[in-house]
Amino acid sequence: MSQSPREQANAAIKKFLSRRDWSAESPARRRTLAAFLRLATEHGFESVSMRTLGHELGLKAPSLYSSFPHGKDEIVAESLRWFTYRFAHDLLDAALPSRSPEEYWEVLVRFHFAQQLRRPEADLWNFLVARDKVAPFLDPDAREEAYSWLELHERMYGAAAEEMGRSITAEGIKAVFTVLDGAQRWSAWNGTEAELERLSDHAVELTRSILDIGSREPVPGRMVAAAAH
Repeated sequence: MSQSPREQANAAIKKFLSRRDWSAESPARRRTLAAFLRLATEHGFESVSMRTLGHELGLKAPSLYSSFPHGKDEIVAESLRWFTYRFAHDLLDAALPSRSPEEYWEVLVRFHFAQQLRRPEADLWNFLVARDKVAPFLDPDAREEAYSWLELHERMYGAAAEEMGRSITAEGIKAVFTVLDGAQRWSAWNGTEAELERLSDHAVELTRSILDIGSREPVPGRMVAAAAH
């Protein structure tokens, strides 16, 4: 029996997550990655050095280099991977119980939106990946993993749209991501759960409107009028 688009997308995420066993990561390395993400989010990526990171952890720089021989570049790459793994793992857990493509889409949107608001390091992840596109600094493996995750994440939305009988374009999905990734810039969340629920409802409506537009056949008259301008 063939898998549905959603099942295929979920299976691809499971395969992605299986590429590395993070349970084998030492507690010391995990603390270092968490500390880097926190400091870079609070004070800016450029402000974090091996010295400031060591001070945060109560360690001397040589101790950090024993865990991360390539220094800050290695910590940045591993932090991206660690954040990606946790995001993908938690998203899959949230999406798997969905009983319909409509519910699946809503779960994806609500999770994505809430993560952008609750976890400031999500913006840092977006910033670092965008910066690497302009001036590459990530090692090839970290770059490939980040881009692979983006493709798989977008595929989940595409799978939901396909099962709903909608033909959203790649540009439409990227527009959805732009809305969700920019949550902190347009939502003005006050930190309460009630307000998060209200804003999440609005995010679902916004993304559904993008889905509607992306699935609609162009009207020739409107295209002619637009061209006239």
